[in-house]
Amino acid sequence: MKGSKFNIFIPSFPDQGRFLVFNTFTDSRVIVSDELKNAMERATEKSSLSPDEVDCLNQLRELGIMLDDEVDEDRELQYWFHQFRYDPSILSITTLTTYACNLRCAYCFQGGLHSPSSMDGETSRKVIRWVSEKLRTLSPPAVELVFYGGEPLLNPKAIRLISREMSEITRPMGIQLNISIITNGVLLDGELVDFLLPLGLKDIKVTLDGDREAHDAKRPHRNGDGTFDTIVRNLSRLRGKVPISIGGNFDDSNKGSIPGLLDLLQGRGFSGHLKRVGFKPIFSSLEMATSPGNSCNTCTFSDITVEDMLWLRKETEKRGLPCQGGIALGPCEATRENAYTIDPLGKIYKCPGSAGMDQFVIGDINEDALNYRNTQFMTFDPCTICKGCPYIPICGGGCRMSAYIKNGDFQDVACEREYFEKAAPEIVKYEYLAG
Repeated sequence: MKGSKFNIFIPSFPDQGRFLVFNTFTDSRVIVSDELKNAMERATEKSSLSPDEVDCLNQLRELGIMLDDEVDEDRELQYWFHQFRYDPSILSITTLTTYACNLRCAYCFQGGLHSPSSMDGETSRKVIRWVSEKLRTLSPPAVELVFYGGEPLLNPKAIRLISREMSEITRPMGIQLNISIITNGVLLDGELVDFLLPLGLKDIKVTLDGDREAHDAKRPHRNGDGTFDTIVRNLSRLRGKVPISIGGNFDDSNKGSIPGLLDLLQGRGFSGHLKRVGFKPIFSSLEMATSPGNSCNTCTFSDITVEDMLWLRKETEKRGLPCQGGIALGPCEATRENAYTIDPLGKIYKCPGSAGMDQFVIGDINEDALNYRNTQFMTFDPCTICKGCPYIPICGGGCRMSAYIKNGDFQDVACEREYFEKAAPEIVKYEYLAG
């Protein structure tokens, strides 16, 4: 018997000689004594063990923390990544109905890539045909249809057309249609929601970057006017009608205002009507990354303060709001075979973060085959590049666009080991003790 190479030992109660073992592959978490930790090490060395120790180690084997000697974890991980990559159970389609946006966000990741291009009726119908062919080939149990932008609600006609036609196609095939909208919330209205609900609308995600003052400074209208009050009013009208997710972005200038936002959500009766609430640090934009001579040092979670993320999570949970937890950052969705992003012109990408950049186009809805870029995304192999790192299962080599922003090559590794080494002891311990 041997210990898993993906075990992380976190001193949980040092004065009592106890450790929290976190396995990054199985996500198992268990407290062990110093004596049991010693037995785990002696099992690897083939030393003699007492019957009680053998019994405990067998229980840990059920959790994937201990393994039979014959188990090759490198191959197990490689097989797991293969299953993730080629999972046929869900077809995920993100549709950018427009590149246009009605806000002027200070940190917009698409930066200067915005254009007035919007998806017309002809392109919408071609998208429907292209996705339909995928459905007929795969016959997945479900299809995830995500509307994104720019601001997708600037083009509700495309949303209505694609949703209605996809519903009519998937229903007789017995395929579940799950529709989501990622929107800034300014144009969110009940009429569109009422239209989409019977077709399969499952989630609306809206961004709020703190209280009114902080949010309006980060996410104003293009003319500079604030957007906070309009968004909250729109969300209040939809409360209880459709699951709502709140996302937020923070840096040192606005993180202190987030508890005020949480108080408002709680006070407005959103506690039982939110799907999840989560906040993430603001990273560099593609515009910054592609500017001549510009260097980027803020493209990785390793640069953030873990205390900030844990503090915001605690603030969210103590108000009874559903928090987006966990520690995993990967594997990157761009390495999934059946995940595609289609832009307003019908160009196909592997993820929304690369949309609008010609060097990341993997195909076109007017063509049958995908190009060599798709092959490059699909053959990225973190098991080979990152072999020996215990955090591969929850990192997967990092985000492909982060690798491009930081290293100038999306086929490179966006290493987040520093983040995991800082975050795992705190976040995993918090999650274990909380419940």
